[in-house]
Amino acid sequence: MHIDMGDVVLVACGGAAYNVVHDSEDLQTTPQVHLSNKESTMPLDDPEAISKAIGNYRIVIPFCILGGELGTDIVRTVIKCARDCSCKVVSVLGMPMEIEAERRERASKTLSDITSISDVSLVFDMTRSMEVYDDIRNRRLDDFLKMMNRLVMKSIESIIETMDGPFFTTFQERMYAFSSATDVLPIDAVQKAWDTMLFDNNTEKQSCIILVGNRTSTAEMDYLKDRMVMEHGIMPEVIRRSDKDDSKVIVFKAVSSF
Repeated sequence: MHIDMGDVVLVACGGAAYNVVHDSEDLQTTPQVHLSNKESTMPLDDPEAISKAIGNYRIVIPFCILGGELGTDIVRTVIKCARDCSCKVVSVLGMPMEIEAERRERASKTLSDITSISDVSLVFDMTRSMEVYDDIRNRRLDDFLKMMNRLVMKSIESIIETMDGPFFTTFQERMYAFSSATDVLPIDAVQKAWDTMLFDNNTEKQSCIILVGNRTSTAEMDYLKDRMVMEHGIMPEVIRRSDKDDSKVIVFKAVSSF
């Protein structure tokens, strides 16, 4: 990975996002800003300080589990500050569980607005995730949450790797769902990921990006493209990650907002 330290900054907005980032062992070398009641890099009510902290980066990644009053307000402020500083914005947004009815309703009302002011948004739904990984959730909720945190952070890490190249030419749509899967056969891993997208609002668009391990051959990548065209009518972008795990894929599927 050739990303310069001054290219990308991850901004954890709100307590839930802070917990995910704080507990993660990934992205230790990526500059981070924390804005929550638990820990804050700067005063939460100081847009000038936020602008100063993020303004020299090429790309700002606001990360927020929507629905909480603080995080939802802060993520708007971060995006506005990034825009004022001429930074690109790639938002990572989570929808809370259905059992958090009030938070989820607030998140649903704000999702379209947040995605509309971001250049690209990656969205996941905790309720959908619980359906996909029901066996893990039934065993132990803590294990499920740790797994979800790991999946989200690994996906952000892979996204940051792609920012070294023509990211906004590759991720041309406004909003993407995503998922990852592992299988001995990459095409089977792709199909698993496709069937277990962590956000699903039945508004699939004709755009898809697949991240594969760096040992995946060109012939295998071409085969993935051909199969995706045959089975889903979509010609995907297939990009190698920096790691060597060629049994794992991360799939991003373009969707429309609510």
